[in-house]
Amino acid sequence: MKLGFLGPKGTFSYQACSEYDKTKDFIEYRTIKEAIYALRNNEVEETIVPIENSLQGGVTETIDALIECDDIYIKKEIILKINHNLIANKQYSFDQIKEVYSHPQALAQCRNYIEKNLKNATINQVSSTALAAKEIKEKDYSACIANKNCVSEYGLTLLDENIQDNNFNQTKFWVLNKKQNEEGNKMSIIFSTKNNPGALYKILGIFYENNINLSKIESRPAKTVLGDYIFLVDIEVNDKIIEVINILQNECKYLKILGKY
Repeated sequence: MKLGFLGPKGTFSYQACSEYDKTKDFIEYRTIKEAIYALRNNEVEETIVPIENSLQGGVTETIDALIECDDIYIKKEIILKINHNLIANKQYSFDQIKEVYSHPQALAQCRNYIEKNLKNATINQVSSTALAAKEIKEKDYSACIANKNCVSEYGLTLLDENIQDNNFNQTKFWVLNKKQNEEGNKMSIIFSTKNNPGALYKILGIFYENNINLSKIESRPAKTVLGDYIFLVDIEVNDKIIEVINILQNECKYLKILGKY
């Protein structure tokens, strides 16, 4: 079975794949969107993508791609402790480093460290932490912020470890496939409201009236007109969930069930 992920080897997505199932064939993609589209287009049977970080919040690229793609469901969630590391192709002092490469989320999670120790370096954003490691492999006086396993994967040198600004740094990944689970104590849905006063308030009231806890709610622009939003909600499932979904189908302008897990 083929399993898609945000590549190349050495990303935290790659680590999540290894923790999920080492027996599958891992297929790397340049972006999160490409990894999700690969599942939609049947290039892979499953794919793993980051959905939320404890410091930076929701991964908007993942949310937007899930809004676009039908018939993709959540099978499982995986939570990783994220430790960022400063890596280069040889040993350098901080003041020798002229460039730093990493994914935007990793750079944001190490902002204070960068400002304190690498204030003279140019910051370069790339599509993954492991791609950053590949980028600096042949670049002198450059460093990347990446997973420690990139050191052995690409023959690099560890300059400093655990450089994230907050040690409570976790990322949630979703395993996606095309089969909808019937069991699980969590559910995620995407919906938009009708253009009526109090429409969102009314939707949230349905969950309250049925004693259903929302563990997360996040909005994204609907990309139709200014002011229209789509909401991603994580739900703690109880025995009224089927009844609630039936009500939501009538009350929502748009509703997509991402599945139980």
